[in-house]
Amino acid sequence: MNPIGNLIISGNVLYGMAYGGGAYGDGMIFSINTDSTGFKDMFDFNQTNGWEPQGDLTLSGTVLYGMTRQGGTYGEGVIFSINTNGSNFNVLYNFGNTSAGGIYPGGSLTISGGVMYGTTESGGVNGEGNIFSINTNGTGYTDIFDFNGTNGDSPFPYSGSLVLANGVLYGTTYLGGSNNDGVVYSVKTNGTGYKELVTFNGTNGENPDGAVMLSGGTLYGMASAGGANGAGNIYSVDTNGSGFKDMLDFNTTNGTTPDGSLIISGSTLYGMTSGGGTIGGVIFSIGTSGSANTILYKLGLNSDGAFPEGSLLFSNNVLYGMTNSGGKYSYGTIFKFTL
Repeated sequence: MNPIGNLIISGNVLYGMAYGGGAYGDGMIFSINTDSTGFKDMFDFNQTNGWEPQGDLTLSGTVLYGMTRQGGTYGEGVIFSINTNGSNFNVLYNFGNTSAGGIYPGGSLTISGGVMYGTTESGGVNGEGNIFSINTNGTGYTDIFDFNGTNGDSPFPYSGSLVLANGVLYGTTYLGGSNNDGVVYSVKTNGTGYKELVTFNGTNGENPDGAVMLSGGTLYGMASAGGANGAGNIYSVDTNGSGFKDMLDFNTTNGTTPDGSLIISGSTLYGMTSGGGTIGGVIFSIGTSGSANTILYKLGLNSDGAFPEGSLLFSNNVLYGMTNSGGKYSYGTIFKFTL
């Protein structure tokens, strides 16, 4: 029940997680075919092995990797792996043995060459969250970088996801920076060369509640508040921190409070808001130049679900996504929208 995060796809099977529900009420991992058949409860969390997954799964071969925000040995989150057939669930790492290593992980894991990168919302040396790396077998956990408020603070579940390119990680924090409205940053995978690319100040956006998306030398993202109307905006910035552009300011008509991240197909970006439209948010598209913003669908009008808290998935001209509530049983839906 109440999924928070994104779907991933392998073949004709979608994989995702729900924040609550399952056999113990602590969340679950599920799969479903793209034709809506074959829903499977792959694994149920029970606090001991994790609790409240709020991010995304990451696929490497036939193994899924993910995190829960709470639960585990110390109650402050875990990193886990599980095969795509639902077998061999393993807790790879328990957060909280020392808070200096970070606690309450969020977002998805980014994998490169047998190493995973991620963030925590709290803990670290300064108590403001950190960036970490860990091997896919669960060894070698390393605190790469610690936020301190001034350089960023509290990568939340969506803003905690990282993008990796050419040995550089790009990400956002929900808070922190000189205005405490969040930042976009880059840092090398060894923790050096940290650079604040965007400092949000309300006018140019506030509280980025999603990861950036990289295309060429440009990062695209969304802020959940701020902008001209205080309802959030879409922005772009070059990877060197230059060329910031406020591409679109949301309002009650075209959506409010964007959640999750943008995805791209060709020169078109797709995303969702958790409010506005009519009742429960919208699915939208916009050109990478900032032109041609279109509301593709208004959520919450029927039993199709409302208030999405995650990103879309694009495959074969179809958008897949989840809503946090609404639907037949009011606990959220998995949907597809054919372009």
